[in-house]
Amino acid sequence: MATFSEDFFHDLFDFEQIERTVTSTVRLAIKDPVALYLFFQRYSHFNGYASAMISRLASTIGLSRYTFSNPELIVKEEADRGMDIAAQVMSAAADEGANGTPVHRALAQLTVKTVGDYAELTDQERNTFAKIPSWLQEIVRDVISNYEGKINDEAALIKAMGFHMASEMLGDREYALLDMVVRYENKGIGFDRYLKQEAKPVLINDHRYTPWSWVLIHSRHDGSGVEVEHSEFAISALNMAVRYGSASEKQMKIWAQAGFRAFVELQQRLLREIRRECLELAQEKAISSIPPSRSTKARKTKKIDSLSF
Repeated sequence: MATFSEDFFHDLFDFEQIERTVTSTVRLAIKDPVALYLFFQRYSHFNGYASAMISRLASTIGLSRYTFSNPELIVKEEADRGMDIAAQVMSAAADEGANGTPVHRALAQLTVKTVGDYAELTDQERNTFAKIPSWLQEIVRDVISNYEGKINDEAALIKAMGFHMASEMLGDREYALLDMVVRYENKGIGFDRYLKQEAKPVLINDHRYTPWSWVLIHSRHDGSGVEVEHSEFAISALNMAVRYGSASEKQMKIWAQAGFRAFVELQQRLLREIRRECLELAQEKAISSIPPSRSTKARKTKKIDSLSF
């Protein structure tokens, strides 16, 4: 029986709570076009780094010569299996830009641009959102450090593979829930109406893609996308590591679980911070809509309240 499976991780983490954070954030953002742009700008920025790190992790595993070896073979050079594991990880990035298909970053940029058009934001306003806040910079730094692993460091490599596993598993649900809120819960209104009636397909690498392709290629409310297959490859990589690594199965589980948890914590922090920014945006709009005299009073009250501890 395989050591790792999706059920192994489902039994260890509260996926219902994880998904509630996703849906509550998207449901808040979709109420206002500008907040929706903020959500997609932050979310696509984060995911762009996670996608880029797959290749780095695969490279790190491949460079870890003899760290993973077939115990049934006596000759060291013949036993090395690092590249076999690396290939399983790399498969998650192999469909980006292959055979003329666009990289996912290009599809994400199309989505973000379309939401910006929907919100009627100027180029200057969009560039203002592109000034990445310190909290998001910190998250990105943590993604890079957790995802890349360390050459010939078995513990760091297994943790990184657990981190990668979480990225794929949670990604499947994130995109499906995003699709559910936008196209099903708000069917025919708001951004869904804009997608159907005003947004047009765009030519990328001689193929036409709709502005929602970025979401649907990963997952969808009534089906699945590439994330499911990517999760299967990630599980395969971990199970191969158990077979060819030197640590015990128990230790492998501890390391993989630590990596998985690290990604969950970063993903949850990302969504909570986006939610906070959306709430602050709504508050700013509410204050700006108040007549000058009342607006001044509201600001003074808010300042006094902030000093009451």
